[in-house]
Amino acid sequence: MTMKNIAYAVPKSNKEVFIDPAIHRIPEMILANKHKIGRYTGEINGIPLPVLRDNARDELLRIAVRYTEGIRSLIQKDPLASSRYVRDGSRKEVSQSRVPETLSMKGRNLDSEAIKDIPIIQTGHEPILYYPGVWIKNHLAQYLATKMGGIGINMIVDNDACKMGFMHMPVLSEIPANIRKIALVEGMDDVAYEEIIFDNVERILRLREEVINVFKKNLLDETTTTTMESMQSTFEDFMNCVEICYQAGCTDMVGLLSAARCSLEADFGMDNLEVPVSWMSNTDGFYQFLLHLINDAERFAHIYNEKLAEYRTLHKIRSKANPLPDLKIAGDAVELPFWIWKAGGKRGKCYLMKEGESIKLTDGSNVFTALEKSKDFRSNMPKLRDLKDAHVKLRPRAITATIFSRLLFSDIFIHGIGGAKYDTITDEIIREFFGIDPPSFVTVSTTLFLPLEAFDVDAGAVQTLHRELKDMSYNPERYASGESCNDEEFVSRVKEKRRLLKTMAACNRDEKRRCFIRVGELNTLNLAHIGGELQAKKKEIDSAHSKLSYNEVVQFREYPLYLYPMNILKDYFLHVF
Repeated sequence: MTMKNIAYAVPKSNKEVFIDPAIHRIPEMILANKHKIGRYTGEINGIPLPVLRDNARDELLRIAVRYTEGIRSLIQKDPLASSRYVRDGSRKEVSQSRVPETLSMKGRNLDSEAIKDIPIIQTGHEPILYYPGVWIKNHLAQYLATKMGGIGINMIVDNDACKMGFMHMPVLSEIPANIRKIALVEGMDDVAYEEIIFDNVERILRLREEVINVFKKNLLDETTTTTMESMQSTFEDFMNCVEICYQAGCTDMVGLLSAARCSLEADFGMDNLEVPVSWMSNTDGFYQFLLHLINDAERFAHIYNEKLAEYRTLHKIRSKANPLPDLKIAGDAVELPFWIWKAGGKRGKCYLMKEGESIKLTDGSNVFTALEKSKDFRSNMPKLRDLKDAHVKLRPRAITATIFSRLLFSDIFIHGIGGAKYDTITDEIIREFFGIDPPSFVTVSTTLFLPLEAFDVDAGAVQTLHRELKDMSYNPERYASGESCNDEEFVSRVKEKRRLLKTMAACNRDEKRRCFIRVGELNTLNLAHIGGELQAKKKEIDSAHSKLSYNEVVQFREYPLYLYPMNILKDYFLHVF
């Protein structure tokens, strides 16, 4: 099957929503996915896919409930209530029984049969300071879960490298206006979010201070001051929540940002569950999935690379690093689509190395475990479980996390535009490697501007001004003031130019060249008469550029939620669907 060429575009206008398919079709799609998945006949690591999926859903729901309860205990209103938040998942607290006990959630008791049938609507993102275009995925998950009597779940991608450990802040007091990045953490680009712990509260207090200082500088006039005060109020509430959670014993970046977001979502009536990839990666369902890929690593790598090549050809991408680098295959070594590292360290690529009857997992320098080749590859499960006790972290990359979620957990996955483009690759990998038709997914994004007035100017208007400035050099007489138009020499040169232009239409090549040179000389002489007009036009262009820069700042779509006045967020998100 030919790979889809998705040409999704980020919404540009304020309050514009992109959603595919149309929202009224999504419930039907969820039911179609459930029907399709229920008919899968393939196996994963020797286990029928539907059986493994049922077990994985039960296990993942349990850890999602436990993690979410811990997050909510940090933000509960009762100051005497104790926090149940734990940073790392403990396998002892997750039922491994094939006949699970009743799971209580959202006021309902769910047994194993109910868990099989209940619609699970999943989305996911890094644990960063969400902006509206990302947050709308959580709202859609909530909307669909409510509509279909299902469960919305947000997957916290805490195994991603911390390249977004900052927030954007508009600086309107400087000329030109600009967007400043204010860091919560620095120098962590190669470190997973799940590794970042705050030894003290200083980083949090520093972020508060730096942002508030910018707010103070942005108090330019009465209107802007009122808006900034509303924005600062939301930001202060966010920072207060972060500090309260820190004092309650949550010192990791993932927990703090997730708790603050969940606190905000509670004010919007949202009750999606949360599950970090780090917790998901320590479940039996994930280990079975991992073993299946390890057992057929070379074929997976070939398919993975082939689909990436198709994507590059389709989108005319020359770089072998985009959209993702190929998996390396060299002799007895195969790169796996996972990360591996020792707790407290930096993420490393994971390689499979075949040596005799063993399969070693390594980052290229250190061997973390050796699995045994055997007829029943599942006998290696205890060795994978032991990695956690040895503080070794084995985590999926983006595509493998999505494959696992779509095949073994959710009934629909909600992507942003970037994730949807990558999942055209994922779809083809699922078809080729697993031999099944992948479940459909949803794509949604939006743009919501800060409530700051923009100037009535756009790039087209600026281009028009530049064309006029250029035309002034070729036709200064069009822009001359009344005084110049009454100057005899100026008028004489204009008349001579007009005669020459008429002559050029009928003369030979040499004469035409002489006329062209003379017209240039006349334009240069007349240009001196419109010096004031030239300067005025240049000032107009400078002003337009400044206004355009200002517009780019106030209409930037990736400001964090916590800079928006609460009434703006509620007016929009409470009614977006």
